[in-house]
Amino acid sequence: MRSRGALLILLAGAACSGRTADVYPPDVVRNFMTECTARGDERACRCALQALERRFDIEQFRGFEARMREGTVPKEVVDAANACRR
Repeated sequence: MRSRGALLILLAGAACSGRTADVYPPDVVRNFMTECTARGDERACRCALQALERRFDIEQFRGFEARMREGTVPKEVVDAANACRR
């Protein structure tokens, strides 16, 4: 019983400790990877996508997509890609 209570406390603490990564829908992943790999390395693109999933929810990412369709690459996307090159 005591270990069960400790487990619940640990799980509650983990849930409150921060944001978990979103997993973007397959069509979003496919679109991002298609566009990204047209200009860069697949490994770097996957790394950038994972960094974005960890930091931004799908609604924020869709905002980035809208800006990219207009021809602007958001700083957040550039930063994620640059972090993967290090």
